[in-house]
Amino acid sequence: MNSTPHKASGPAAPYTTAAPTEDLIGEELIAYEVAGDGSWFRMTVKCANGKSASLSLPTESLRALMMTLPRMMTQALSARYGDDSLRLVYPAEAVRIERSADPNAFIMTLATPDGFAVSFSLSGQQLRVLSESAMNA
Repeated sequence: MNSTPHKASGPAAPYTTAAPTEDLIGEELIAYEVAGDGSWFRMTVKCANGKSASLSLPTESLRALMMTLPRMMTQALSARYGDDSLRLVYPAEAVRIERSADPNAFIMTLATPDGFAVSFSLSGQQLRVLSESAMNA
């Protein structure tokens, strides 16, 4: 396995046909693995043909995936149900706000009951607006 990292410049581009590719039809994600040194990760899927297949990418690609997957989900919901307003919404179980290493920023982490968590950097002004919005809701 090649564990040489490659630069991920941002979210992945929408699917385009640039060259012949092998089309794996996955039915479900069955496992993931992260290299001991954190340089790559692997996702293994169960394929429609009964076999399993794996995709290994440099860890830097995770940022592009994290930015792309919500957009892909929104597009899929819109296409499936013909409604551009649909979003995948998670129930928040915990909200944590903490100081950042940057004295002008806070870190807000939202976590769901099943362990999904995402963190955002907020300025003091953004945190005040959020607080005021909650008070006026």
